[in-house]
Amino acid sequence: MMRAPFAIVMLALLVSPVSAACMKPDAKEIAEGRLTTGKFKDAAGRPETAFILRLPLAACLDGADEDERVASTRTIHVYSTNTATQKFMRRLVGKSVLVRGSAFAQHTAHHHAPIVMEVLEIDAR
Repeated sequence: MMRAPFAIVMLALLVSPVSAACMKPDAKEIAEGRLTTGKFKDAAGRPETAFILRLPLAACLDGADEDERVASTRTIHVYSTNTATQKFMRRLVGKSVLVRGSAFAQHTAHHHAPIVMEVLEIDAR
């Protein structure tokens, strides 16, 4: 029996496509993963903390314009403008969650993942 060299097998695994539909910018979307926080610096070097959703599989964003497209990422910067939702998100850090919200591509120094999502609803899994 002939075996494929380890490097060829690993390369095949790395280039395998992910079979998930891409999110659409500014549409209601759903994402599932582990909610974490990260420490970052803004463009002026000031510290920021952000909620980061770590995905089990890569996600993508498919917008009409090039700056609205993300080919593949395993992280989404999630945030909420609702105070009650923000508090609930803090309690869910480290847990698996399902978020519903509006996704868009990173475009400022305050965005800390290639896809950013305003969370409208969040549930523990």
